[in-house]
Amino acid sequence: MTQEHELQDSRREIPLHGGNVSTVSKVGDTVRRNAGPWTPAVHSLLNHLQRVGFTGSPHALGMDERGREVLSYLDGECGEYPLAPHWTTEEALVTVATMLRMFHDAQYGFQPPPGAVWRSFGPPPPDTEVICHHDAAPHNVVWRPDGTLALIDFDLASPGARIYDVAYAAWTWVPLFSDRDSYTLGWKRPNRPRRLRLFADAYGLIPRDRHRLVRTIRRRIVDHVEGIRRMAAAGDPAFVRIVHKGHLRRPMRDLRLLDYERHTLEYALR
Repeated sequence: MTQEHELQDSRREIPLHGGNVSTVSKVGDTVRRNAGPWTPAVHSLLNHLQRVGFTGSPHALGMDERGREVLSYLDGECGEYPLAPHWTTEEALVTVATMLRMFHDAQYGFQPPPGAVWRSFGPPPPDTEVICHHDAAPHNVVWRPDGTLALIDFDLASPGARIYDVAYAAWTWVPLFSDRDSYTLGWKRPNRPRRLRLFADAYGLIPRDRHRLVRTIRRRIVDHVEGIRRMAAAGDPAFVRIVHKGHLRRPMRDLRLLDYERHTLEYALR
């Protein structure tokens, strides 16, 4: 291949699929994503994570000539539904919980820039401790060739409580879905109480947080549904599409499941 062809190949845009909120392309060893008012705050977080040696997130590389954010491309396999069997093992579940704890711990000393704007569903909760990812589901995790996992898509990152991030990740990784939805998305017969306890153990939840985890998961699902509806009503096209595609029907089924199995799940966390 000539140098000219190599240069053309490095500039070729390859669309990356899977996200509901952003338009994403790969250009060489970078990723280009549509930006927003929240992008400077997100980049300040990613820069901090890079400085302290956290390897589970992309590097922020600035903006391109079209006003898109530029991030380092993380090589590996992104979670796609139905998930492959190695994504649904207990080992993968434990690794995700451990990575989430490392992400939160790596934020020690991080100070958001003055006037930071975050793309949040609402005002920050009174018990804010960290910047939550808020969407650490399989579709936003990359399984890299060395076996480690990394988080991508920080668009919804905003201040919150650790347990709020744990709740969302547990909901989508245990998963706390109906049997039908679990099977459709790649989990066959997940032992939900056992997997929830494994997740809590691997993250290192303190007794107080273990006691309120199931209630927090329920609140997190409700906030997820109401937040999407609110942003769709405000005219955000990404969230309008989510509502029109019927993506809110499954979380409503998850709420019914959680109410039915609440006591079993809480007992498993003791």
